[in-house]
Amino acid sequence: MLTNYFKFAFRKLIRDSSFSLINIFGLAIGVAASLLIYRVIVNETSYDSYHTKKNQIYRVVSTTSNRSNGEITGNSGSVPLPLPYAVRLDFPQFEKVAAIVNAGTPQVYVHSRGISDEKQFKENTGAFYAEPALFEIFDYTWLSGNASRLKEPNTVVLSKKIAEKYFGDWKQAIGKTIELWSWRAKFIVTGVFKDPPANTDIPVEMAMSYISLHPYNPADINDSNAWQYTDNVFKTECFLLLSKTQDINSIARQLPYFVKKYYKESNHDKAHTTLAFQPLRDMHLDERFDTYPGDALPLKELWSLGVVGLFLLLIACINFINLATAQSINRAKEIAVRKVLGSNRRTLIKQLLSEAALITSLAIFWGYILALFILPYVEQLIQKPLSLNLIANPFIVLFLVVTGLAVTFLAGLYPAFVLSGFQPVEAFRNVKTQSIFGISVRRSLVVTQFAIAQLLIIGTLVVLKQMNYFRNRPMGFEKKAIAIIDLPEDRADRQKYDYLKHEMLQIPGVIAASFCMDPPSSDEKIYSSIYYNNSPKKLGTDYEIQFADTSYLNTFGIRLVAGRLPNPSDTIRELLVNETAVKNLGLQAPGQIIGKKLSYNSHKQFPVVGVIHDFSSRSLRDPIMPLVLSTNKNMYTDIALKIDPDKLVNAMGQVQRVFKHVIPSYVYDPVFFDDSIWQYYKKEAITSQLFKISGALAIILSCLGLYGLVSFIVVQKTKEVGIRKVLGASIPSILYLFSREFITLIAIAFLIAAPVGYYFMHRWLNDFYNHVDLGWGIFVVAILISLTIAAITVGYTTFRAAIANPVKSLRSE
Repeated sequence: MLTNYFKFAFRKLIRDSSFSLINIFGLAIGVAASLLIYRVIVNETSYDSYHTKKNQIYRVVSTTSNRSNGEITGNSGSVPLPLPYAVRLDFPQFEKVAAIVNAGTPQVYVHSRGISDEKQFKENTGAFYAEPALFEIFDYTWLSGNASRLKEPNTVVLSKKIAEKYFGDWKQAIGKTIELWSWRAKFIVTGVFKDPPANTDIPVEMAMSYISLHPYNPADINDSNAWQYTDNVFKTECFLLLSKTQDINSIARQLPYFVKKYYKESNHDKAHTTLAFQPLRDMHLDERFDTYPGDALPLKELWSLGVVGLFLLLIACINFINLATAQSINRAKEIAVRKVLGSNRRTLIKQLLSEAALITSLAIFWGYILALFILPYVEQLIQKPLSLNLIANPFIVLFLVVTGLAVTFLAGLYPAFVLSGFQPVEAFRNVKTQSIFGISVRRSLVVTQFAIAQLLIIGTLVVLKQMNYFRNRPMGFEKKAIAIIDLPEDRADRQKYDYLKHEMLQIPGVIAASFCMDPPSSDEKIYSSIYYNNSPKKLGTDYEIQFADTSYLNTFGIRLVAGRLPNPSDTIRELLVNETAVKNLGLQAPGQIIGKKLSYNSHKQFPVVGVIHDFSSRSLRDPIMPLVLSTNKNMYTDIALKIDPDKLVNAMGQVQRVFKHVIPSYVYDPVFFDDSIWQYYKKEAITSQLFKISGALAIILSCLGLYGLVSFIVVQKTKEVGIRKVLGASIPSILYLFSREFITLIAIAFLIAAPVGYYFMHRWLNDFYNHVDLGWGIFVVAILISLTIAAITVGYTTFRAAIANPVKSLRSE
């Protein structure tokens, strides 16, 4: 019997090939979109889930708040340098404690046979200083050696990929020496481990012994200054492995006493620090605390993606229902004949569900194939590897099966009950659409479709407007045609800095040059407690600390609003602050701070000689922080070159030649400032693309549904159209007859979508400190897009009916 059901279903599919293809195409799009969204969500929520001890692993995180009003002034996954030592002493409940420090972007030198055979590399990610306990807390598969020798200075372990890059064969790596940084610190390779998965927030590919960076000296925890300093450039993180017999909540209750003991905070201090143990499972998606990769899609956007996937699948199911019921007139007599010949309703429902199952199965198959074709684009968009391999990811099979069953019943059950419920006598006469509260079900479904489509259109328009705002809003500095070049930091090469700058300024097209720790806007920031005008109390807000020479303002076009520039110096002597720092100190005018003194980390106090105009030192989603700018040659890591855009190509070629002539042993790796700034909005750019794609798919699928309903009405009113034409009705009047109903349906859909869209997009925009306003123009554009698309769809279908020969219309049954 089941075979017969599918045999009849296959014949029906071939007979009504046009409707079947539309159904399969619409469902395939919905399946492909939902499958890809499912893979993105699974990937984001599975970070570090492969570690066997994942439920015992924690990270120490900190929150800084204003003691007077409790306002949170900062969150960080970084900790002060002495903290791991202190945790070992005060919390024996943890089996392992491991410190890890980001090593930045080290230059690596590898010799195969001699100095003439030297290879140079620059590692932009994956280089860390780490304690050996890190490799006991987390799961690493060792191919050769192990982490035990990381207790010794100048040792290093490498991933298989890095070992092969340096030595050709990872088996040849053990015992070899690599040199790091421009001062060529020698490290012996003592272990090679299997490449870690991509979905990890501890992306270690090269781990130097932690003792090479910081000696194991418990006395360091007695340095009160070190507890006030968190380096966001070379971030120190502390990971803990909890004993299975211990309760993390009881241990966490001791943290306030730990802070009081080591942070030396006084009740007179405006700032207060709170520590917490963050579970490993929460680390990736917790937006409050940063991670080394910093590539997580926000949790709320993952929820949004999931809802969008369900919406697209729902629209595809609505299309199925509309197209199936639109054919009800053609199938009414078939159903009536079957009933007369003895078929009961249960048998008919099985037959009709088998037709839905066949179409759904084909849609699932082609949806999976379509997803495979689109997968590389999605991977490029989110810059993360995904996989649709059914063997490696058996849950994908489960997802497809569950989706197929759900779509079959959701899309096929209503048409099956409607068609199987026709009475034979009535079926031979007429077929009336089912209704709910007097409103056609099919019309209700079209309203639902367009409400979802318009909601996605509104979201897309808001996201695009916000992204355009990010691109074009002034940030307080110039960013175009400025090249940032990483510099060696050893003492010998620092002696060449002045000569390098002089030679760069001789290049035609190079307008200005400046040495700096980093450009005005970057993620690599140092924050510090500040003491003002010889006061022993630190301020309630940490200040951003920046180091640059006196050409910095000119190179980046930053305006001086009061005072003067510091005198040229290789060390800290005089300070500049921004306008926000002046306001933070309670001063009314920028000039009032001139001559006052500031210090950070309880160091020597220095006079403030100038105030600079506020600029966004991070992204526009964040407020402007108070900032202190000073000279300090030992902290410079980059040279910034402002270049004439008309001479950019020729100038950059000469810049490379000059750099390699002055510093031949260092990798030349320039980055353009405006490109690096746009990386801050990568998550929003991904959101923008996903909304655009989702909105386009929703419109396409909604048009298919609209086509189904128009086709139904055209068939239902064939004679009416013929009679109207015989009585003199014009083609425009007939078009109006059909289109006015759909204009009403779209208007109803808009009345539903507009307030919902306003609510959710208003909440999304509030996550940004700087954002656009939700003006009425966005909603006008959304309704116009919907009306235009609907007009094209309805107009095409009804125009064919309007120009048909009325004689044929009157003969039709």
